[in-house]
Amino acid sequence: MSGQADGAAAGVDSLRERVRSRNPKMQRLVDYAVAVAKTPYAVLLEGETGTGKEVFARGIHAASGRPGPFVPLNCAAVPDTMFEAELFGARRGAYTGLVDERPGLLSVADRGTLFLDEIADMPLPMQSKLLRVLEDGEIRPLGGTRSLRVDVRVIAATHRFLKPLVESGRFRRDLYFRLSAACIRLPPLRDRPEDIPLLVDAAVDAACRLQNVPRCSVSRAAINALMQHPWPGNIRELNNCIAAAVLRAQGAPITPPDLQLSPSAPAIRATDAGDRGDDDDEPPWMRGPFFDALEAFEARYLRSLLRASRGNLSEASRISGLSRSAIRSKARAYGLLGDGDGAPGVAARQRVRKPPRE
Repeated sequence: MSGQADGAAAGVDSLRERVRSRNPKMQRLVDYAVAVAKTPYAVLLEGETGTGKEVFARGIHAASGRPGPFVPLNCAAVPDTMFEAELFGARRGAYTGLVDERPGLLSVADRGTLFLDEIADMPLPMQSKLLRVLEDGEIRPLGGTRSLRVDVRVIAATHRFLKPLVESGRFRRDLYFRLSAACIRLPPLRDRPEDIPLLVDAAVDAACRLQNVPRCSVSRAAINALMQHPWPGNIRELNNCIAAAVLRAQGAPITPPDLQLSPSAPAIRATDAGDRGDDDDEPPWMRGPFFDALEAFEARYLRSLLRASRGNLSEASRISGLSRSAIRSKARAYGLLGDGDGAPGVAARQRVRKPPRE
């Protein structure tokens, strides 16, 4: 027990080290995460892509002192037909081609943490099965005849707010309530510019180690440019930018040209929004509830993306930066794709309908 307590204390330090921040809101979130880590509750992490949800999840696991492993799974990358075997495991012969018994990730994560990234992409039937595990602490492998006890802490993450998906019937309400008892919403990087120097310092260290080059400095002008950038890809985009800049600098101090920041409109401030007046050309959903507008925009974006890529999911993935499976799942949710696994043909593209509430 003493060793587990020592591990939890070290984990708290690890969480605070992983999420270094001068931003008061982020500091409060870290304090809350430390408190949540000591409980057995499931955790829901919401935030834009690249805001560090997995870093938070790993920190919570470390601070929990749980002796089992941290096991990640990206729900958007698992085919619907394989989800049950992936989570619950399968006995030999449970399906064609399975020669040896396959352990499920819930068993692998016993006494540890299962991190379910992009939980919004989990099929509805699997959501009900996951809820049973959270309630009963038991699993039954595919093809098995008896249930097994597991002690697993589930941390779920999504770049989409789950509440509107619940209201539209695309996410189970009971599972949402079970997960959202401990909900942490991570702010985008544009809302915490004071943290950029800290993040840049860590990114430079990591890039120089990986590239096996001496530690280089970053000019004040480069820091200023980084702090002005809106970072739509958040911390992930910043880390990639710094890694590329270290390569270009070749040991010299990093300057603005090394960053090669693409021109991008600055983030709209709340004080600016009221100065622009109403635009008669805006669709009605732009003046409606925020989550409705978010859904309508996502549907419109996906429709345009599929048109631009001529229905080719690989090309759509290249353009958008999303995975093929994520695009397929989202497009199906909005009725923009049929039930086939391939990219839509001409007929399917002709059936693409307008986004909801437009």
